[in-house]
Amino acid sequence: MGLIAILDDNTINKIAAGEVVDRPASIVKELVENSIDAGATHISVEIKNGGISYIKISDNGKGIAADDVEIAFERHATSKIRKESDILKITSLGFRGEALASVASIAKVTMETKTKDEPTGTRIVIEGGKTLELEEIASNKGTTIIVENVFFNVPARYKFLKKDYTEAGYIEDVITRMAIIHPEISFKFVSNNKQIINTTGSGDIKLAVYNIFGKDIANELIPVEYEYKSMKVSGVIGSPKTSRSTRQYEFTYINGRYVKDKTLMAALEKAFEQNLNIGKFPFAILNLDLSPSEVDVNVHPAKLEVKFEHESDVFDTIYHGVTNALLDYHKKTSPFAVDIKPEYTSVPDVDVEKVVTNAVSTVEKTFETPVIPTFSVDNVDSKEEKTQEIAPVVETVEVSDETSTQVNTYTEPVLTREVEYVGKEGILEIKDIVDSVNEEEKKEYETKINYKYVGALFDTYILIEIEEKLYIIDQHAAHERLLYEQIKEMYYSKSKETQMLLIPSLVELKHNEQELVIRNKELFEETGFELEEFGDNMIKISGVPNIGYDMDYVELFKDTLDELRMESKTTKEEREERFLATIACKAAVKGNMKLTATEHVALIDKMVKLDRPFTCPHGRPTAYEISKYEIERRFARK
Repeated sequence: MGLIAILDDNTINKIAAGEVVDRPASIVKELVENSIDAGATHISVEIKNGGISYIKISDNGKGIAADDVEIAFERHATSKIRKESDILKITSLGFRGEALASVASIAKVTMETKTKDEPTGTRIVIEGGKTLELEEIASNKGTTIIVENVFFNVPARYKFLKKDYTEAGYIEDVITRMAIIHPEISFKFVSNNKQIINTTGSGDIKLAVYNIFGKDIANELIPVEYEYKSMKVSGVIGSPKTSRSTRQYEFTYINGRYVKDKTLMAALEKAFEQNLNIGKFPFAILNLDLSPSEVDVNVHPAKLEVKFEHESDVFDTIYHGVTNALLDYHKKTSPFAVDIKPEYTSVPDVDVEKVVTNAVSTVEKTFETPVIPTFSVDNVDSKEEKTQEIAPVVETVEVSDETSTQVNTYTEPVLTREVEYVGKEGILEIKDIVDSVNEEEKKEYETKINYKYVGALFDTYILIEIEEKLYIIDQHAAHERLLYEQIKEMYYSKSKETQMLLIPSLVELKHNEQELVIRNKELFEETGFELEEFGDNMIKISGVPNIGYDMDYVELFKDTLDELRMESKTTKEEREERFLATIACKAAVKGNMKLTATEHVALIDKMVKLDRPFTCPHGRPTAYEISKYEIERRFARK
C-alpha cells in the first residue's frame, strides 16, 4: 500500500495560514488591504489584547454580494484575477484569494456585509474553517469583520506570539504604513478602548504625517516628484533634521503596496549619503509607480518582497528623485541661496620676523609671510603676554602629570599649571606648580606616564608622543570611552547624577514608542533621566544625565530610544550595555570640534589611566600608533 495521501481541506488551510497569517498584525494587514481594494474612504480597526482575542475591522467600501459571501472564504476565491495573464496586470493590493480562508481556519470569524444595490446585508460566522451561521440582516453599505481567538486551534503557532503590547505595536506599524500612503482614506485605530491613530482622510500627506508622527517631522517634509522612463516616484522625505538611528522610518511602496526592497533602500540612502551623519537614516515615504508587468509581486504570500524587470532603472528613479528634492531644499534654505559677490579685504601687514624672533631665536626665516589674523603683536611688553600671543601658533606642549584644566566631567584638580616660554626649538612647556600637595600625591605624580603633547590635526585628532612612538587619537572615540566608564560606574553603583532642567522638554512619540519608554523607564532613570508621561504620545523630560557637556538632550533621548527598539530581542544585560554606550557616544565631543591644547591634555590625562583606553565601547579604535622607526623609514633615514 502506498504512503502518499491527499491532505484534507482543513489541514491544507492551516498550512496555508502559516504562510499568510503569522500573527494578528498579518490578519489586520490582509483585511485592511481588502477594505482599500473595496474603495473604502473610512476604515476603523479595533483590537483587544494585542489582537489575540479580538480584532474588528469596519469599512464603508462596496461590500460583498450575498451570493459571494460563503464562497469568499474558500481557498483561492478572488474577484481580482481570472486567468494567469491577469497576474501581470495586478493593480490591487490583494489577489491571491487566501486571506479570508486562512484567517477563518485558525480563528472565529464573523462578517457582516452589504452592497449598495441589495436591500439587506448578510451575516456569516465561521470557526476553524466551518460555517456556523449564515443569515440576512439589516446593515449599512460596507463590511465589518470580527476575528476572535486567533490560533485557538493551532497551539504550536499560538505559543510563539509575543506579549499583548508587542503584538499591538506590530498592528500599529501596519496601520501607520497604510495611512501615510493613503491620506485620502480616514483611518482610525483603537487598542483596548484607547485611540492610537486617527487620520482625517483629507488627501494631504503632510496632514497624515502630522496625525501620526507629530508636527516636528511634518514641518520638515520635502516633496518628491520625479519621472524617469516609464516610472514615477512621488511622496515626501524628511530634511536631515528628522534622521534617526534606525531604518524604521523608511517607508517604500510599489504601486501603493508597502515593500521591503534592498534596491529602493539603497537608492534612498545613497541619495542622502552626503547629508546625514554616519549611522543615521532618513525619514521617507516614497511610492514608485510603474507598469505592473515590470514588477513581480507574487514572490511571497506576504507580498513584502518583489522582483523588478529593470532594477537599475528603479535605482536611478529613486536616487535622482530624492537627490533633486534635496538640492531644491538646500537652495531654498541655504544662506547662500542668492548670488553674493564676494568682498575681499586686505590683511594688515604683520612683522612676522619680529614674532618669530621673540618666540624662537634659532628658527631660520625660510618661509613665506603667512596670514595671521588671530592675534596681534603690537604693544607686547611682558614675557607673559608674549607667551599668550604666540601660543596659538606654536602648539607643542610637554606634559608629565595630571592637569587641573577641566574638560567636561573632570572635576578633581590636583596640580595647577602655568605656561612658560622656553625659547628653544619653538616649544612651549607646561610647568607644574605643586600647590598644597602632600608627599604621597607627589610620589603618585612622579610615577605618572610621561608623554609629549604634539598638537591637533583637522580639529579631530590629538597627536602625542610616548617613548619614540606617535599616537594619533580620535578625540570623539577617546571621550566616548571616558564617558562610558563614568556612566557605567554610575549606573551599576546606583549613584545616578541628574541635572534638573530649568524648562522641561516635551517629546512627541508614536504610541508604541511611548510604551517602549514606559517599559524601560527604570533604565532611563538609573542613567540620570527624569521622565514622566504627559498625555497621549508625549513624554516630559525634567532631568538629564549630569555628564557635564552642553548638548541636545532631546536628540540623545531619541537616539537611546532607537537603540532600545533595535535591541528588543537581546538579553537585559546586552540591552543595558548598548544603552549606556549610546549615551556615551551621543554625549562625547565630536570630530571637527575645536578644543584647546589644555582640553586635549586633560582628555589624554584621563584616557591613559583607563584599563582599556584604545577602543570605544562600540569597538572602534581610539588611537593609531606610528613608531619613530616607521617614520624614519618613510623618510629614508633607515
